[in-house]
Amino acid sequence: MLETSVEGFSIENQSATHSKNSQSPFEILFGIICLVLLIPATFVAFGEFRDIIDYFEYGGDMSDVRSWILYSTTILSILLISGLHFIGMIKSTSWKIVSGGFIIAISIMNLFSRFSDFGKERREWGIDEFWLDFLYWPSTHERLELVFLGIIIGFFVIKK
Repeated sequence: MLETSVEGFSIENQSATHSKNSQSPFEILFGIICLVLLIPATFVAFGEFRDIIDYFEYGGDMSDVRSWILYSTTILSILLISGLHFIGMIKSTSWKIVSGGFIIAISIMNLFSRFSDFGKERREWGIDEFWLDFLYWPSTHERLELVFLGIIIGFFVIKK
Protein backbone atom coordinates (compact mmCIF):
# COMPACT_ATOMS: atom_id res chain seq x y z
CA MET A 1 0.00 0.00 0.00
CA LEU A 2 2.88 2.33 0.69
CA GLU A 3 4.25 1.69 -2.80
CA THR A 4 0.96 2.68 -4.46
CA SER A 5 0.80 5.99 -2.63
CA VAL A 6 4.42 6.73 -3.49
CA GLU A 7 3.80 5.82 -7.14
CA GLY A 8 0.62 7.89 -7.23
CA PHE A 9 2.50 10.83 -5.80
CA SER A 10 5.28 10.58 -8.35
CA ILE A 11 2.77 10.28 -11.22
CA GLU A 12 0.96 13.40 -10.00
CA ASN A 13 4.26 15.24 -9.78
CA GLN A 14 5.25 14.17 -13.28
CA SER A 15 1.97 15.33 -14.78
CA ALA A 16 2.15 18.66 -12.92
CA THR A 17 5.73 19.17 -14.09
CA HIS A 18 4.82 18.17 -17.65
CA SER A 19 1.90 20.59 -17.87
CA LYS A 20 3.99 23.40 -16.40
CA ASN A 21 6.84 22.94 -18.91
CA SER A 22 4.76 22.24 -22.01
CA GLN A 23 4.20 25.06 -24.45
CA SER A 24 1.02 25.45 -26.44
CA PRO A 25 1.33 25.43 -30.23
CA PHE A 26 0.10 29.03 -30.28
CA GLU A 27 2.92 30.14 -27.94
CA ILE A 28 5.51 28.32 -30.02
CA LEU A 29 4.15 29.85 -33.24
CA PHE A 30 4.16 33.31 -31.67
CA GLY A 31 7.75 32.80 -30.49
CA ILE A 32 8.85 31.72 -33.95
CA ILE A 33 7.14 34.77 -35.47
CA CYS A 34 9.01 37.03 -33.02
CA LEU A 35 12.31 35.39 -33.95
CA VAL A 36 11.59 35.64 -37.70
CA LEU A 37 10.71 39.33 -37.28
CA LEU A 38 14.28 39.87 -36.10
CA ILE A 39 15.43 39.64 -39.73
CA PRO A 40 13.43 42.57 -41.17
CA ALA A 41 13.89 44.57 -37.96
CA THR A 42 17.66 44.19 -38.31
CA PHE A 43 17.55 45.32 -41.95
CA VAL A 44 15.48 48.36 -41.02
CA ALA A 45 17.84 49.17 -38.14
CA PHE A 46 20.90 49.09 -40.39
CA GLY A 47 19.06 51.16 -43.00
CA GLU A 48 18.46 53.77 -40.32
CA PHE A 49 22.14 53.58 -39.40
CA ARG A 50 23.14 54.31 -43.01
CA ASP A 51 20.84 57.34 -42.95
CA ILE A 52 22.46 58.55 -39.72
CA ILE A 53 25.92 58.18 -41.24
CA ASP A 54 24.78 60.16 -44.30
CA TYR A 55 23.33 62.80 -41.97
CA PHE A 56 26.83 63.50 -40.59
CA GLU A 57 27.40 65.71 -43.67
CA TYR A 58 24.46 67.90 -42.60
CA GLY A 59 25.10 68.35 -38.90
CA GLY A 60 24.58 64.92 -37.37
CA ASP A 61 26.67 63.92 -34.39
CA MET A 62 27.51 60.94 -32.20
CA SER A 63 24.39 61.46 -30.08
CA ASP A 64 22.40 60.29 -33.12
CA VAL A 65 24.46 57.07 -33.20
CA ARG A 66 23.98 56.52 -29.46
CA SER A 67 20.23 57.00 -29.86
CA TRP A 68 20.20 54.57 -32.80
CA ILE A 69 22.05 51.95 -30.76
CA LEU A 70 19.64 52.35 -27.85
CA TYR A 71 16.48 52.31 -29.97
CA SER A 72 17.61 49.40 -32.16
CA THR A 73 18.78 47.39 -29.18
CA THR A 74 15.42 47.94 -27.50
CA ILE A 75 13.30 46.59 -30.34
CA LEU A 76 15.70 43.76 -31.24
CA SER A 77 16.00 42.60 -27.63
CA ILE A 78 12.22 42.70 -27.16
CA LEU A 79 11.79 40.48 -30.23
CA LEU A 80 14.63 38.13 -29.29
CA ILE A 81 13.72 37.67 -25.64
CA SER A 82 9.99 37.40 -26.38
CA GLY A 83 10.68 34.81 -29.06
CA LEU A 84 12.95 32.74 -26.82
CA HIS A 85 10.48 33.05 -23.96
CA PHE A 86 7.50 31.84 -25.99
CA ILE A 87 9.29 28.87 -27.55
CA GLY A 88 10.39 27.82 -24.08
CA MET A 89 14.11 28.49 -24.25
CA ILE A 90 14.12 30.71 -21.15
CA LYS A 91 13.24 28.21 -18.44
CA SER A 92 14.93 29.11 -15.19
CA THR A 93 13.56 31.78 -12.91
CA SER A 94 16.88 33.57 -12.75
CA TRP A 95 17.10 33.86 -16.55
CA LYS A 96 13.52 35.12 -16.68
CA ILE A 97 14.35 37.81 -14.13
CA VAL A 98 17.57 38.79 -15.92
CA SER A 99 16.02 38.90 -19.39
CA GLY A 100 12.82 40.66 -18.25
CA GLY A 101 14.87 43.08 -16.17
CA PHE A 102 17.06 43.82 -19.18
CA ILE A 103 14.01 44.65 -21.31
CA ILE A 104 12.62 46.87 -18.54
CA ALA A 105 15.95 48.65 -17.98
CA ILE A 106 16.63 49.31 -21.66
CA SER A 107 13.03 50.45 -22.18
CA ILE A 108 13.33 52.93 -19.31
CA MET A 109 16.61 54.24 -20.76
CA ASN A 110 14.80 54.50 -24.10
CA LEU A 111 12.00 56.47 -22.42
CA PHE A 112 14.40 59.05 -20.97
CA SER A 113 16.18 59.33 -24.30
CA ARG A 114 12.85 59.84 -26.09
CA PHE A 115 11.87 62.66 -23.72
CA SER A 116 15.23 64.27 -24.38
CA ASP A 117 14.69 63.92 -28.14
CA PHE A 118 11.18 65.39 -27.85
CA GLY A 119 12.51 68.44 -26.04
CA LYS A 120 15.20 68.88 -28.68
CA GLU A 121 12.66 68.49 -31.51
CA ARG A 122 10.34 71.05 -29.95
CA ARG A 123 13.20 73.57 -29.67
CA GLU A 124 14.48 72.91 -33.22
CA TRP A 125 11.04 73.18 -34.80
CA GLY A 126 10.02 76.17 -32.69
CA ILE A 127 6.96 74.44 -31.30
CA ASP A 128 5.33 76.52 -28.60
CA GLU A 129 2.39 74.19 -28.08
CA PHE A 130 1.60 72.70 -24.73
CA TRP A 131 3.51 69.46 -24.03
CA LEU A 132 0.36 67.30 -24.16
CA ASP A 133 -0.55 68.71 -27.59
CA PHE A 134 2.85 67.56 -28.81
CA LEU A 135 2.13 64.08 -27.42
CA TYR A 136 -0.99 63.79 -29.59
CA TRP A 137 1.13 63.74 -32.73
CA PRO A 138 1.37 60.17 -34.07
CA SER A 139 5.13 60.47 -34.49
CA THR A 140 5.43 61.25 -30.79
CA HIS A 141 3.03 58.93 -29.04
CA GLU A 142 3.87 55.89 -31.20
CA ARG A 143 7.46 56.04 -30.00
CA LEU A 144 6.29 56.21 -26.40
CA GLU A 145 3.91 53.29 -26.92
CA LEU A 146 6.85 51.09 -27.95
CA VAL A 147 8.68 52.01 -24.78
CA PHE A 148 5.71 51.29 -22.51
CA LEU A 149 5.01 48.00 -24.30
CA GLY A 150 8.64 47.03 -23.75
CA ILE A 151 8.26 47.65 -20.02
CA ILE A 152 5.05 45.60 -19.92
CA ILE A 153 6.63 42.74 -21.89
CA GLY A 154 9.57 42.76 -19.49
CA PHE A 155 7.23 42.32 -16.53
CA PHE A 156 5.40 39.48 -18.30
CA VAL A 157 8.68 37.68 -18.99
CA ILE A 158 9.60 37.96 -15.30
CA LYS A 159 6.15 36.92 -14.07
CA LYS A 160 5.58 33.80 -16.15
